[in-house]
Amino acid sequence: MTRKKDSPIIVNQTKYTIVVFQERGVFFNRQVLHPNEALGVAREASSLLPYYIHALVGDESCLPSVRKSIQNLALVSAIPAVFIAGVLATSLSAGTLAGPAAALAPLVSGMVVNGVVIDAAAISAGAILASKASVISEWVVKKYPEKFMAKSKFFLPGTRYVAVKGGIDDGPIEFSELSKRDFKKLQIDIVRVPRDSSKTTENKEIAKDGQL
Repeated sequence: MTRKKDSPIIVNQTKYTIVVFQERGVFFNRQVLHPNEALGVAREASSLLPYYIHALVGDESCLPSVRKSIQNLALVSAIPAVFIAGVLATSLSAGTLAGPAAALAPLVSGMVVNGVVIDAAAISAGAILASKASVISEWVVKKYPEKFMAKSKFFLPGTRYVAVKGGIDDGPIEFSELSKRDFKKLQIDIVRVPRDSSKTTENKEIAKDGQL
């Protein structure tokens, strides 16, 4: 039986934490997904009108509020910029682009900040201050937007399974529509509902067995 909650269901198949939401002039059905997590949207929450899906590298710290979402769609590019700035600030303070920031190294290498070329030597020597993280992050997102954020095609309402792939060192973020059969083969840790919903989570068995 097709569930009314798969309208759509969005799966994070990247290796990064991402922010996803639908858009129809304003943002709605927002959620943060870790790798192998999904967002399940009920038909009544998605309505009977077409929509876009946005996917951006980011986490809870850079999720836009409902008020800001309604006021300014230009805030989309700020989500990955804020996330990257936080990651870079932590790494630059430690003197190395390690952990989550390691994937950014090829993108920022060679960039010049205050006359200093960003490379491993400059970072380890402390020549690149953590306070410059926001400058670097804005530059990276502007130069490589496709690696940090994407907007889907116009989706018609109804049951739909959408996977988000790629990101940063795995190439552009892309959307891929799945059949219900292919979706049920995925290893999904948890299916979340939109943050504005009264519910918080559903287990993967309920998400994938097609039962209400």
